[in-house]
Amino acid sequence: MGKKVLVADDEEVVRKFLKIHLDKWGYKVKEAGDGAEVLEQLGNEDFDFILLDIRMPKKDGWQVLEEMRSNPKTKNIPVIILTAKDEDSDMFRGYDLGANYYMTKPFTRAQLFYGIQLIFGEDSDSLPVTSRE
Repeated sequence: MGKKVLVADDEEVVRKFLKIHLDKWGYKVKEAGDGAEVLEQLGNEDFDFILLDIRMPKKDGWQVLEEMRSNPKTKNIPVIILTAKDEDSDMFRGYDLGANYYMTKPFTRAQLFYGIQLIFGEDSDSLPVTSRE
């Protein structure tokens, strides 16, 4: 079975786009539409990594990341931030809070694929697809 990912974004169209590609690549995908839902799902299930938006209702991505990193159960789950926040200060804040990779929207499938490769230290031969798919 593929790795299990939690896609956290308040925009349904973004979640669906990510789900389509991650499903195609062999990942098991769960979705969350706000920060509180992310934390709830993290309390109930184990995930191999998280795709996390910053601008979300209830709790934003910064708060989610801070809570994840302070919780022994979730502190080591890799996090890729996917956000429209493209200022250098935002990127630095993401890494300071413990993000493993930071991507700005809009992004391509190849960029997403590359980010997943980076967080797992895998080469393209060990992943279910190539970046050209």
